[in-house]
Amino acid sequence: MAEDLNWAIGGEAGDGIDSTGKIFAQALSRAGRHVFTSKDFASRIRGGYTAYKIRTSTEQVQSVVDRLDLLVALTQRTIDENLDELHEDSVIIYDGERSWDAEIPDEMHAVDVPLKSLAEDAGGAIMANTVALGAACEIASFPIENLDESLEKRFGSKGEKIVENNKEAARLGRDHVQENYDEFDYELETTDNDYVLLNGDEAIGMGAIAAGCRFYSGYPITPATDVMEYLTGRIDRYGGTVVQAEDELSAINMALGAARAGARAMTATSGPGIDLMTETFGLVATSETPLVICDVMRSGPSTGMPTKQEQGDLNMALYGGHGEIPRFVVAPTNVAECFHKTVEAFNLAEQYQTPVFLVADLAMAVTEQTFAPEEFDMDEVEIDRGKVVDDESVDEWLDGQGRFRAHADTEDGISPRALPGTVDGAHMSTGLEHDELGRRTEDTDMRVRQVDKRERKVETAREREDWSPREFGAEDSENLVISWGSNEGAMQEAIEFLEDDGIDVRFLSVPYIFPRPDLSDEIGAAENVIVVEENKKGQFADLLEHDALERVQRVNKYNGVRFKADELADDIKAALAGDAEVKA
Repeated sequence: MAEDLNWAIGGEAGDGIDSTGKIFAQALSRAGRHVFTSKDFASRIRGGYTAYKIRTSTEQVQSVVDRLDLLVALTQRTIDENLDELHEDSVIIYDGERSWDAEIPDEMHAVDVPLKSLAEDAGGAIMANTVALGAACEIASFPIENLDESLEKRFGSKGEKIVENNKEAARLGRDHVQENYDEFDYELETTDNDYVLLNGDEAIGMGAIAAGCRFYSGYPITPATDVMEYLTGRIDRYGGTVVQAEDELSAINMALGAARAGARAMTATSGPGIDLMTETFGLVATSETPLVICDVMRSGPSTGMPTKQEQGDLNMALYGGHGEIPRFVVAPTNVAECFHKTVEAFNLAEQYQTPVFLVADLAMAVTEQTFAPEEFDMDEVEIDRGKVVDDESVDEWLDGQGRFRAHADTEDGISPRALPGTVDGAHMSTGLEHDELGRRTEDTDMRVRQVDKRERKVETAREREDWSPREFGAEDSENLVISWGSNEGAMQEAIEFLEDDGIDVRFLSVPYIFPRPDLSDEIGAAENVIVVEENKKGQFADLLEHDALERVQRVNKYNGVRFKADELADDIKAALAGDAEVKA
């Protein structure tokens, strides 16, 4: 029996794969098991292969691996797509009454369950996937009662009869396996632990609410849409508003307007949307308006592969927009960090009055993962609105004629900020270069002072904030691996595979891209330096080489699929042996 179990359901888009996977993931989580999910779906409404995979254990899991123990195959393609991950003890559930003849390798356990017929017995063919879940519960020795609560949550709004029909469908699937097959070797242990199950987009939305965000504007785009979906109906409870704009340019300008009015504001999009928003980046920075801009990356360029993984937007986040635009770029390293780094992004935006780019990616956005509830302790959230003046403190920022210096040239580069309604705090800011009062100017001395002042905020932040990376592995190892974003979980587990082969590594996971930690000393001290990221050119590796003035090895993946832990360990071994630079 494996220490963890890897389950999947696959079929055609429109077959309810995602909702079925979520029901099972929630059931496992509610039974006190850790869960880590992965999705493979086509960018179409119906048709095209789609799959939902779950890795579950009583210990925390942070990555997918190249192994499938239990597969619900609704089509032959589901089996064909996963052959490399199936093994001789794998169990494949299929419906032998369907028109396709399942071709299942002899060494695997084929479990024929009449999914459609049993679903019809329970009240409707639409519940065929629920029958499969009941069968999976029996095969994995997972109490079907643990599935009931998830079924109630999923179908409760449709009425008690629908819920009871689904419970009956699950039990018919269980009973069929009991009556026709011997016991299998899997047994999913349950615990009394209480876990929160959420994905990266949901964590970003939750972090935004916790941070005091009260205005969100966006346009639906994969894979960022779930941020807006999460906030809709929830942010209202705290006096906030969600606006679906007509396009991405409108979305960022609405958010900019809300931020100018004093609200903590945010927008989220993906690569094509970030392209459209670029026009406004400079206005946000020049007007010194605090704004959080979330980019959930996907495969590009152009429309690219909307439902596939990539970390290709880093250069856009760093350099997008004409002129020189001071900004911060923050990249969460796991689902929980999506929450914490969103809170931090709002604080940084208001403390330094800059745009803050919150850069996530598809793999993290759509991955459901379990965490202890205390990971999201709202009482620990601190909100810092920066250098906001009130009716009493505004006086020190007035000029000789009683006018508010909204862009005062300060030593730390951070000007005072007066929210609307502040007595004597009225001012104007434009996208034109301006003086301390916000009035347009072409005075050369003032131009230099304002540019230097805006850039000085970044230097102040370098000194005041902690930009340290997260560190794992052997601190004194000569093998240094550096990565950013969602690769952290896979690399953490890859370390364990490497240790089994007698290879130790020091791993630095970097959540801050700009400003970022200076890793020159760490790079200089290591015998081997490998940078792991999911793009072709090695955009983060380029930054590190620029900082350290030393070459690094690169493990790059850009085929649209996230790194798996065991695969990544093999790639690191190959790089250490000098056999690999880039993995397509």
